[in-house]
Amino acid sequence: MSYKYRTVRVRGTELIGTIARKHGGAPEIYETAQDANTSVVPVFFQATGEVRFFDRSVLEDVVTPAT
Repeated sequence: MSYKYRTVRVRGTELIGTIARKHGGAPEIYETAQDANTSVVPVFFQATGEVRFFDRSVLEDVVTPAT
């Protein structure tokens, strides 16, 4: 089993972190609820080495520019 990583920004801030998602198994993100409307996901911030939990609604994908 491998992991797919999504880079996300916390809406309204400059905080950018990563969500790990299982790949090759069940497609769920490690969440605290089955209902996507109320789910909270762990976000890893490499700069500080901490994991903080956010409601999915405050996270937005960061699109890296194509080179």
